Amino acid sequence: MRFPGTVLWMGRIWALPLFLAGCVTDQPYMIEPPPPYMILPVDESMSCSAIAGSFRFSVRRAARLEYWLAAGPLAGYDSDRFPLDAPKQLADERRRLDALTDLQRIKGCTVIEPGPAVVEERERLEESARNSRPQSVLRSKG
Repeated sequence: MRFPGTVLWMGRIWALPLFLAGCVTDQPYMIEPPPPYMILPVDESMSCSAIAGSFRFSVRRAARLEYWLAAGPLAGYDSDRFPLDAPKQLADERRRLDALTDLQRIKGCTVIEPGPAVVEERERLEESARNSRPQSVLRSKG
């Protein structure tokens, strides 16, 4: 003889797929790409030279973020949050560069490509870091 609790428990097991069937859809879940970096109204009213200046600032920021990510934790920076925050900030800066490049095209300005500009700035940073390291000097007493 079966106990009433066992029948109830077995009924729940058999009903579980029916309840979950409503949670599954035939439509695939689409992940939307992140929105592009917003162009501010002040950006749209800037002259070509002002857009270029803003672009160069973003290039320096993106190059520093790339360099810092490659170099490792920085002294004086919240090292616990840096690995989490820096990639997001770098992605935002890349979207900002793309938006400023599009704005340069729309306004008829000289277009600066973000990829080569960031690479060039990063090379400057790496060269500066190599030159600023103290070089060990061997002193002989001879």
